[in-house]
Amino acid sequence: MQLETFSQGKSLLHLLDPRVKLLAYIPFIFLTALSSDIFQVLASLAAATILAGIARLYSPLLFQRLLVVNVFMVFLWITLPFSISGEPLWNAGPLTASREGVTMPLLITLKANAVALYTVSLPGTSTIISLSHAMLHLRFPEKIVTVFYFFYRYIGVIGDEYARMLRMLQARGFHAATSLHTIKVYAFFTGMLFIKSLERSERVYQALLMRNFHGAFPLLAHFRLKRQDLIFTFLITCFFLIISLL
Repeated sequence: MQLETFSQGKSLLHLLDPRVKLLAYIPFIFLTALSSDIFQVLASLAAATILAGIARLYSPLLFQRLLVVNVFMVFLWITLPFSISGEPLWNAGPLTASREGVTMPLLITLKANAVALYTVSLPGTSTIISLSHAMLHLRFPEKIVTVFYFFYRYIGVIGDEYARMLRMLQARGFHAATSLHTIKVYAFFTGMLFIKSLERSERVYQALLMRNFHGAFPLLAHFRLKRQDLIFTFLITCFFLIISLL
């Protein structure tokens, strides 16, 4: 699957126990998201960058994913410096940029990139099956794990259906414009996509019932901690403590 692109590899992170990666991922995400200290966030981003390097993920695809994340940051940089009051830094005509207004989008940008790198480096280097089993081993609620698995598994199917319907529109000579006709077409397009998704979900559910599915997946495989898992746990804990104490 396209969503599992980064799970294919033979690096140290790819070979780690997915339970260890999940247990490392969650505290780092919360620490990064809740921090308001610029140096702490920079240290967290540095740790995420190192993890991505260990996983050998640096490629055009990774930079493409980061570009998508940072496109949304552009709108924050355009608006926040001039909409948050504080110590003036510079004037742009009638608008005044404040120090607090610059610090806020900077923090958000660093956090977003750190979270993205943590996501592709830790859970992203495992397959959806191994992650689901790891969540069950860690006593996550079974319903949450099931919803997570089906969402991850079939979001690509919906994306393929969307692309197919879009090609059908283009084959019929449709071109988007600022008009009532375009709004109507997109409204019908969205509604049809929901209908197709509903029909696909019903077929999948019926197929699962035929296979005696009862709402949860049985654990057919079990994990074993290896020496490399213990070493990684020790090192990542040290990283976490250092960043927390900054």
